[in-house]
Amino acid sequence: MMTLSRKIMKLYDMIWRHAQYIAAFVLVCILNTTGIQAQCPTLSMQATYTPVEQLTLADVDVDHFESRSLLFAVHIMNYADSAQQVQLHVALDITLADGSLYDDAVYFTTEPFPVLPGETTVTNLDIGNTKKIKTESFNYDPEAKNRIQSVTLGTGFFPAGTYVFRISLEQINSPCPLVVSPPFEYVLENPSRVELHSPRDRETTNEFPFFDFFHDAQRSTLTVAELLPGQSREDAITNKPPMLEVNLDEQHSFLYAGGRPLEQGKIYVWQVVSKTRISGGTDNKVASPIWLFTVSNSASVESDDAILNQLEEMFGHRYAALFTQIRNGSFKLTGKYSDNNSRLSQSELLNLLNELRELSESAELAFE
Repeated sequence: MMTLSRKIMKLYDMIWRHAQYIAAFVLVCILNTTGIQAQCPTLSMQATYTPVEQLTLADVDVDHFESRSLLFAVHIMNYADSAQQVQLHVALDITLADGSLYDDAVYFTTEPFPVLPGETTVTNLDIGNTKKIKTESFNYDPEAKNRIQSVTLGTGFFPAGTYVFRISLEQINSPCPLVVSPPFEYVLENPSRVELHSPRDRETTNEFPFFDFFHDAQRSTLTVAELLPGQSREDAITNKPPMLEVNLDEQHSFLYAGGRPLEQGKIYVWQVVSKTRISGGTDNKVASPIWLFTVSNSASVESDDAILNQLEEMFGHRYAALFTQIRNGSFKLTGKYSDNNSRLSQSELLNLLNELRELSESAELAFE
């Protein structure tokens, strides 16, 4: 029993001594970590960018991805009393409109450069082999490069898709972690055409025509103007004020509303111009042909059909079965419209539908 007790005491003493060593080691680690954390809040970074929806060969060198137009700026704040040596790491992820995905399509690191106490701003125009801040390493995914070059050199525009920039800041010879800025993205468009569908050229319609068209940009302007005797279509579309001029977001149709009333027997022209924002804050515009139509009570186009088409375009993807039921049952609108028991004219209804379009994803639809 005495021998067993001595063994137990010896084991207990050994555990205690090891526990002290472990505690001392943990304490040293904590102190070291605390020291690193105390040294690290010397730098912070925030990235800002210029919103664009289209990039051209004049904006970016497609071979080396060096910019000729201001796209983004990195604002670095140095809280220390002395200059700090830093490097920027820039990664670009690309998802093209056809679904092709290229993570780290472009990845480069700058050579070290000094950041003085206070704020320093670095833009994309400062970075490059011939610029103020040179690149230390540069990688351009070969497949992504081929895809981008084939489109850009052929059209003059970068291919449509999402371009996500991720920027981080490294403090040289420092145990501090990278300073990371939230990523930002450009959704690029490459519009090439605007097609008009209805009313067809020289068609006769009623006083509430339903305009249907196609374009591959997010924004557009629809203009309707009266064709005066002796005028060309090109002259008429510039008449001021027009009968209607409305800016549309992500729309490919519009039921006439909000403009001056169209009159029986008169001829009108219409045109759609798609818009994409380019560097410098201006818009690149692609215009459709100019078509004309005549307003008449004898028109075969029914306003009720246009209203139903408008509702189906807004809600059809969420209520496909409901519109199938309406079509299969040959249901027609009654021509009586109300809002909270207040009677609406057809013109007021059309204005309401155009306002409702912006809320269509949160609005609920019922068929009674």
